[in-house]
Amino acid sequence: MKVPPPNSSSALAQLVCRAALPLDTPQVLELARHIWNGHDYIPFVWQEWLADAEGCLAVAEYGNRIAGLGKLTRLAEDEWWLEGLRVHPDFEGRGFATHIHRYLMERWRSLGKGVVRLATASKRLAVHRICEKLGFQKVGEFGAYEIQAQSEEQMPDFRLVAGEELDTAFAFASQSPLLPLGSHLIDLGWQWAKPRPAYLQRYVAASQAYWWRERAGLLCVAEDEEAEVKSLLIRWVVCAPQALEGLLVDFARWAARNDYQKAAWIAPLHAPILTALTAAGYQAAWDFSLYIFEFAEM
Repeated sequence: MKVPPPNSSSALAQLVCRAALPLDTPQVLELARHIWNGHDYIPFVWQEWLADAEGCLAVAEYGNRIAGLGKLTRLAEDEWWLEGLRVHPDFEGRGFATHIHRYLMERWRSLGKGVVRLATASKRLAVHRICEKLGFQKVGEFGAYEIQAQSEEQMPDFRLVAGEELDTAFAFASQSPLLPLGSHLIDLGWQWAKPRPAYLQRYVAASQAYWWRERAGLLCVAEDEEAEVKSLLIRWVVCAPQALEGLLVDFARWAARNDYQKAAWIAPLHAPILTALTAAGYQAAWDFSLYIFEFAEM
């Protein structure tokens, strides 16, 4: 039953943000049931988030109910990510999301320094207003593109990056002319960050980093576990802009050869990249885009 809306200031006075506890789990799972028509990812990461000793997993308590939650995640000593901001539909429109966001920013200031970022859908105007109110700047925009994986006789030229090639691969990636088009950010899996050797090393260690055409390009990939069909997703792509169309075509063929039904990329929305995607036959998978917001305090 929806809670009658009290005066917003009195409601905020009764809202208590605190660190999440295991005993909050049943209420959090019930809250998640109301998000995205029951398809929220929170239930799949909740236990992992509870175990995270470096960040902050917070819930907002109103009376005896969990009204919302949010997560602050440490990516590096000076790089942090805000995610999982949720407010139960019963409590929407009262400023609770702003209150949770402020609480997490206070925790960030006590725990770290540098930069904190978040991603939100272009449709979520309320979140955009919160970001602007708290001093965040929009620094990038990304959209999902996909294509049916296309099999052919010839095997596209992809080779795993060897561990001893890490320094060479990172130097190559750091000088990529595609990097500025992506706001100098790379995809770590629904988290975007500045390139670091440690991030590339994760892909190399997981056998997810590949050279393309004898080091004409570099590609980091991951299986898209949320897709309805088996899909291979680009996380980080490096090549000359004029070579991007060919790499994308080869990627779709390579995905098919590895038994994937689709090839996809959450790509920066810049003209040279969109031109290459269109020429390679990729189509927009969403009717919205992702905005990346950033707050820096050195």
